[in-house]
Amino acid sequence: MGVLRVCAVLAVVLGLVGCSLLDAREQLARMGGACVISGTVGSNEGADESERTGPYVVAVFREPVAGAVVPEPVDHVVSARGGSWFFALEPGRYSVLAFRDEDGDRAHPAGAPVQHVAGGDSLDCGPGGRLTGIDIRVNGNDRLAHAIRLPDTRGPGDGAAPLSLGRVTVYGEIAHLEDPRFANEVARGSQWRPLDFVLAGYAGVYFLEPYDPARTPVLFVHGMNGSPRDFAGLLEGLDRERYQPWFYYYASGLPLQSAAAHLAQVVEELEVRHGVESLPVVAHSMGGLIARGFLNERARREAAATVPAMITLSTPWAGHERAQRGVDRSPVVIPVWRDMAPGSDYLEGLFADANTEVTELHLLFGYQRGEGGARATADGVVTLASMLHPPAQREAASVFGVATTHAGILSHPLVLERVEGLLSGVQAE
Repeated sequence: MGVLRVCAVLAVVLGLVGCSLLDAREQLARMGGACVISGTVGSNEGADESERTGPYVVAVFREPVAGAVVPEPVDHVVSARGGSWFFALEPGRYSVLAFRDEDGDRAHPAGAPVQHVAGGDSLDCGPGGRLTGIDIRVNGNDRLAHAIRLPDTRGPGDGAAPLSLGRVTVYGEIAHLEDPRFANEVARGSQWRPLDFVLAGYAGVYFLEPYDPARTPVLFVHGMNGSPRDFAGLLEGLDRERYQPWFYYYASGLPLQSAAAHLAQVVEELEVRHGVESLPVVAHSMGGLIARGFLNERARREAAATVPAMITLSTPWAGHERAQRGVDRSPVVIPVWRDMAPGSDYLEGLFADANTEVTELHLLFGYQRGEGGARATADGVVTLASMLHPPAQREAASVFGVATTHAGILSHPLVLERVEGLLSGVQAE
């Protein structure tokens, strides 16, 4: 059966509006050609306590054309106390180093202690290359040949520098909910054209106003094909004198683990930059799966802030049957479908390890199918069995049901009251 014919079939079977499988095939092929360099950073175990503290900066440079040429910074990662880091890059030759950023300015003078990867030699990371497991111990044995100052902000630049995920990621940009980037067509298109979404510079964490140290940030994570606009109703019940909303915006077609790792890396830099100590999380639908993966990632990164509470709204903890049908029947499988399929490796791993952070999990769910909702579902989209998956219930500090639909849970008065109450309880502790 040809792709075009399958498109028509899937539009009926999976409820898809139109078909973008041809777009998706090209997007996935291009994504597979990126190179990834990843590892961990920290100090030697025998180092003094003062030498084991961060923050650390791991920086990647375009290979210099000659020894006397100052290498060009391509991207960098800020780590609060050490732990995992990664770069997703255009294929090429790179050098990687790390240093302790005691002043928090991402600057390092010539002659200052650093740690070079591979002794400063270049790393060849070709199309689809995966250079993983690089463990950097910043012990001060190396010295920096040239002073470097990494930029406060990132951006694609003039196009001459190699592309990297960090250069097209939003780190706390101020926006409003009516921003065209959050339009429904952009959000829905991110499932089929995730690479275009990322390269356009849409992905990352957005603020609604400048950071205010007197107010507690609350991180909101939307569901599949969603955007920060989905939380407009919840914001009406949020005490904006006590809390400031942060929004993670991501491409819905990407693997959930990729989104979770990306979120963890972006948030950690923002925590270090602003001195954040507490960051409760509110997540809707599939966003809850990313938020849980985000918590697991933080346990591997020794992040600066605590996440005292994670409040999830109608999250399909056991996956969704439609995702499995897409995996079984489609000639082009969107990565997120594999993760959302019941029994996937991602879903099975969410509660495999005990959460090492002191994070209370609160499950909110809807049980009103609404017009046109699938008969097997509780809220018109997700089944009750998935929203109340036993591993999630076992870990939950509370479970709260409301007679509303999958979308309606984002603006139901009882939900707004419940979320506000849970956040107030966290702040009072």
